[in-house]
Amino acid sequence: MRIAQLVSSLYPVGSRSNQAIYSHVNALTDAFVKQGHETHLYAAGDSQTLGKLHSVTDSANDVRQLPADIQRYHIHSLISECYEKANSFDIIHSHFSLLSSFYARLTETPTVISIHSPIREEIKPFLLRYRNLNYVSFSHAQRLHMPELNWTANIYHGVDTELFGFNKFPQDYFLYLGRVTEDKGVHFAIEAAKAAGVNLVIAGRSYPTEGYWHKSIEPEINGKTIRYIGEADFEHKIDWLKNAKGLLFPTQFDETFGLVMIEAMSCGTPVIAWNKGSVPEVVQDKETGYIVDSVAGMVKAIKAIDKISRNATRQRAETFFSQQKMTTGYLKVYERIIAKSSKAKNRTRTKKK
Repeated sequence: MRIAQLVSSLYPVGSRSNQAIYSHVNALTDAFVKQGHETHLYAAGDSQTLGKLHSVTDSANDVRQLPADIQRYHIHSLISECYEKANSFDIIHSHFSLLSSFYARLTETPTVISIHSPIREEIKPFLLRYRNLNYVSFSHAQRLHMPELNWTANIYHGVDTELFGFNKFPQDYFLYLGRVTEDKGVHFAIEAAKAAGVNLVIAGRSYPTEGYWHKSIEPEINGKTIRYIGEADFEHKIDWLKNAKGLLFPTQFDETFGLVMIEAMSCGTPVIAWNKGSVPEVVQDKETGYIVDSVAGMVKAIKAIDKISRNATRQRAETFFSQQKMTTGYLKVYERIIAKSSKAKNRTRTKKK
């Protein structure tokens, strides 16, 4: 199979990327190459990949330093370069929510689209114009935001279960890992940890200009029971996940997936998460963690964390959320879409005769 992977050039693709989209694309591209598929990656010039890399800029940092409108020109240039070569591929897998849709109908080569971010209201009218393209969801919950789209498959994210290794004996702390923003509910994690009398480590990028950090988070940091360690790099992130008694995931919006949940589960670390979006599809309540809808529920779950088997938590990650299962799923979808596209082309040619 000849596959093109297409992703924004704002960040480099790589297995150690803290940007979920870019580590996801790396996992797919490298897996396809190892399985013998001719795989091309359209991405930032400093991306790491086993596939054949195509770019219009030397590095992602070069693009990010530019004004927003110039960034868009670079991104459109990358997309157009991919579609100029569309006849060289059997399928194009786009990781843009919308931009690639403007090009997808200009070629007979089918495009499959993964929408990684929540669908904003202002782009829905555009997506409706392209509703018949091939969309892949990361959770069934994601589809509820726009059921009109042609959802061709649901494929859960996969985690490298060797890299995110199992640890049976955690240390004495709970972990929050992710963006430190109000929609992620970090203040609820702090409130629950304090009420339960446990140690909490907060890891992730803060955004002081939003005001949320100064108002709701910074005053609670004492360096002992409530610690903030900044944005952990990839290796340290794994260590923090492996050694936590539990991951607190108090999200306040409908998660598309929530990669950090399966990263924790791969380490054997149970997840205590708010009942939002994809959470019930990822966490098995009372088996691999707890699903809650209040601070009181989170406190109760924290106190009952030892009832959750870390072995069972790890096993669920291996069974449902491995990278192998994910990549196999995508290849099956590609084959199905290519076959459908081929039949459509043949029908069109027959009618013309």
